[in-house]
Amino acid sequence: MTTAQQYPQLNILQEAACEAAKAAGAIALQGFRGVLEIRSKGGTDIVTQYDNAAERAALAVLHGHFPDHAYLAEESGQSSGKGGERSPVWMVDPIDGTHNYANQLPFWCVSVAVASAEGDILACAVYDPLHEELFTAAQGGGATLNGDPIRCSTRTGLEMAIVAYDIGHDAQISAQMVDLVAWVQPRVGKVRHLGSAALSLTYVAAGRLDAYYHLSLQPWDVAAALLLVQEAGGLVTDWHGAPRRSGKGSAVAAGVSLHPNLLELLHEGATA
Repeated sequence: MTTAQQYPQLNILQEAACEAAKAAGAIALQGFRGVLEIRSKGGTDIVTQYDNAAERAALAVLHGHFPDHAYLAEESGQSSGKGGERSPVWMVDPIDGTHNYANQLPFWCVSVAVASAEGDILACAVYDPLHEELFTAAQGGGATLNGDPIRCSTRTGLEMAIVAYDIGHDAQISAQMVDLVAWVQPRVGKVRHLGSAALSLTYVAAGRLDAYYHLSLQPWDVAAALLLVQEAGGLVTDWHGAPRRSGKGSAVAAGVSLHPNLLELLHEGATA
């Protein structure tokens, strides 16, 4: 059975993802450059009162449309759907790039996606309210920015490629990422550390970045952008080259021609 047969109303899921992302973005935008209550979630990870408020806004929209679905949100955690393990799962990151947000750096976004019980992303939206950019996709329907189609870069060689990455919050992962970027940097055109995994991956889908990699991303970090890259003609795998799905783990994203070259470079760096 195809996805279209199993989920015949993908457009409804996509519209709900956009509505939820825009609701969360409106709340987050109210607090940007305002007075924030910042607390630690452990280690270097932080949360503000607007992360929580934006998440509540997104979930209110989604619960209104799909009360029987399951939910996995960064701040409030997981809830089961009435269909049990067969329920579609909504993944919400209300402010991806909270450190940027808290320090008044204009690079953060809202990420909303829904996955099948098997982990395939069905529909998504990534919303950047500061720049009024809404990226969205439904499985098999292509990816768009404010209604216009987007495509991944067609670059084939690494020597001029712009490759983004993120450090992460886990100390061991962070150390590995720092070591790896020292290997990657002299072998590509430029490297960029932008501080929002969801928006960086989305920029791969839009062709603004040629590639992105990370050793460990949470489901809400990667879910929406994963579908955007795929629908924009790109490829996202895990560290070993297996197709990336909606769970926690590594991610390597690029256009289909560049991806194998990037994966080879990363493996060389990991063993150097």
